[in-house]
Amino acid sequence: MKREVLVEGMKCEGCANTVQERFEAIEGVESVAIDLINKKAVLESQSDINKDTLVSALSGTKYSVING
Repeated sequence: MKREVLVEGMKCEGCANTVQERFEAIEGVESVAIDLINKKAVLESQSDINKDTLVSALSGTKYSVING
C-alpha cells in the first residue's frame, strides 16, 4: 500500500532523515521517500498504517503529521 502524509517541521536534510528513519522503523513499512520541498513523506507498506501509528513514530520530535 502507498500512503502520502504531510509532515510539519521539516526544514533541512537532517530533518528529512530523522522523519525517514522514524517511519522506516514502523513494522510493515517497506520504504519511505521524503519530499522536503513539499513537506511530504510517501510510505510503501505491506498493510495500511493508521494515523495514530504515524503520530506515535514522531513523538518526542519537533515534527508532526498534518494529515494521514
